[in-house]
Amino acid sequence: PPIFACVHSTSMLKAKVLPQILEQANTNGVSCSMILQQDGSLLAFAGNSLAKTVAAIVANVWTSYNTAVGMGEHSLEYLLFDNAEGRVVVTKASKMLLCVCGDDKAEFGMLKAKAAVLRDYLEEPLKLLSK
Repeated sequence: PPIFACVHSTSMLKAKVLPQILEQANTNGVSCSMILQQDGSLLAFAGNSLAKTVAAIVANVWTSYNTAVGMGEHSLEYLLFDNAEGRVVVTKASKMLLCVCGDDKAEFGMLKAKAAVLRDYLEEPLKLLSK
């Protein structure tokens, strides 16, 4: 069975169910999942209230890295880091950023795996939003 309940058709992603999809990843030490635009503005999130702060930091670091190294073969696939609240994994989904935050005991591998599953599931519907 699929990891995430099917809540979108092949042609449209319903905005009110996007947080429900993200919420399904918030288990086993994951405290927050979010989708944000590359300028740091939140599109959707599920979890703790630190999302806006984390979103701004994540967007800044992602953009700074890609500006410094260029968008060629060295562009980021994942960004993993520790902060005062725990651990964070970021990846690109369509033209947006997908972020999964965990507590300080969350394993980076588990956070990365959850981010990858979310990214793969939401890639096509997010392409429609970014047009």
